[in-house]
Amino acid sequence: MLPPLRSGAADDHAVGSGMMEIMTVRLIRIMLMATVLATVLVWGSDPGRAHAAEASPAGDALSVGDPAAPGQIELFVDPLCPFSGKMVREQGAEIGRRLEAGKLHIGLRFVDFLDKYSASGNYDSRATYAAYTVADHSRSSEVTWRFIEQIYAADQQPKEQGSTDLSNDQLADLAGRAGAPPSAQDMIRLGLPIPYDGHTVAANNLPLLRQFPEPGVPLVVIDGKAVDGNSDWLDQLPA
Repeated sequence: MLPPLRSGAADDHAVGSGMMEIMTVRLIRIMLMATVLATVLVWGSDPGRAHAAEASPAGDALSVGDPAAPGQIELFVDPLCPFSGKMVREQGAEIGRRLEAGKLHIGLRFVDFLDKYSASGNYDSRATYAAYTVADHSRSSEVTWRFIEQIYAADQQPKEQGSTDLSNDQLADLAGRAGAPPSAQDMIRLGLPIPYDGHTVAANNLPLLRQFPEPGVPLVVIDGKAVDGNSDWLDQLPA
């Protein structure tokens, strides 16, 4: 025996229920986006958060350290790059000391050469977004540089063409370990590129890097001249 045909009313009810579920999901997404945007606006407009060495997003670079410091560099790195990691692991402590002492200012520029070689396919972009979020919400050069050291730590930095990399939750945990506020951790966990898009930041930095004869990373720029980030470039600056 053939099953009884469904009535038109039942069909209409099923369609209506399905539409309601879709509208509910969309409404939840819209509300979530609105909450995230409100958080960004609140944190981005607080004039009371002042620090001796304030860190902040400055266009396609992160401003880390005192802008009036006697030592001024631009630093190009890739979050997945093993050579960028080597530099931060070997020189990070001294860089941090000079930042804290007001001796060094870094215009930190991320690129994403190796994004496609990460397990997730977008690790570079997500790590860049996380660094920007930490700087924006903490406004602390100390916290921001600690986070940079965390993502390049030997037991944390993912391998190029590895089977895994850091999830948003893991990046958020590292941000918390560095001292970033809960708001930054929440934003990193959500992973929405608001108001920073790591891929766009990297794309804008790439032409700047390619103007140098050997556009590899890590690259330090001192007075417009490029030097290998794994060289003794710190000796060229006031200690």
